[in-house]
Amino acid sequence: MVQAILQTGSTGLQSISTTNIEPDSFLPTSIEIKTSAVPILPFDVMKLEGLLPTKTPTIMGYGAVGQVIKIGSLRSSKLLHKRVLVMSPNGTFKDNIVSNFPPLTIPIPDNVSDQEAATVVGGLDTSLVLYKKISNHSAQNIIITGADSVIGLGLLQLLRDTEKRIFPLVRPTSNDYFKSRALEMQLPDYYNFDNTLSKENTLVIDIAGKFAIIQPYLEQNFPVMSVVLPNVNGVTFVSEPVFPKDYRRLLQKISEQELLTPIDQVFKLNEVKRAFNYQRNSASRGRNILLFK
Repeated sequence: MVQAILQTGSTGLQSISTTNIEPDSFLPTSIEIKTSAVPILPFDVMKLEGLLPTKTPTIMGYGAVGQVIKIGSLRSSKLLHKRVLVMSPNGTFKDNIVSNFPPLTIPIPDNVSDQEAATVVGGLDTSLVLYKKISNHSAQNIIITGADSVIGLGLLQLLRDTEKRIFPLVRPTSNDYFKSRALEMQLPDYYNFDNTLSKENTLVIDIAGKFAIIQPYLEQNFPVMSVVLPNVNGVTFVSEPVFPKDYRRLLQKISEQELLTPIDQVFKLNEVKRAFNYQRNSASRGRNILLFK
């Protein structure tokens, strides 16, 4: 049997259940991973509270970090005993994960910790998607809401050497946190916010997901891209696949300390409800991690 964390409904913390389930079928094309750490994402909380649709009961999570303990006869044995980043549409909040999709299993460099690697899924991978969008856009002025989030801080690091003018927006209560992270990550000094920016040369990147923040820009027909708001007129919702080479690229940047990973709290498996309560009620101060070992 495998211990797993299930979402059994959409009533918040009451919908979290830890139970034993039958292990997944192991095929010649499978690899089995002993889970060590999983990221707790805002989307996990939104699903728990019924803000995002999901079928229940379901195993929670999409990404995880762990060690390969078994390899099918039709898979290369070079990953055996290696640490990997794994994505699974069948859920990752469980002791053991069986993956049948080779591209969704990415080796982790030796000098990248489990916790650092866990920030890549649902965090730095989205930062990279937004970085590409900004790089390919003609706008020279970039407004970023939620710049103090994991995605925002990752994006600002990727944009460290850009020639575009960056305007990070953070809540007043997060200013000190943002300044401390910016110093730690050696981010450049940013422009003071300018109300005279023109819509012809400005792009708004929404990470915060607060309609009130982007509403003035929508009313003035500024182009707005969001990774949070999928059904708002005038907003281009960004949701794109991230390829294995991109995950390898991000892990390598972490390995070379070109990317620092913002981590807040680390919880043990028996603290799962406390972890989700903290995720729901605390301001973003980095990714929260749940340990399985």
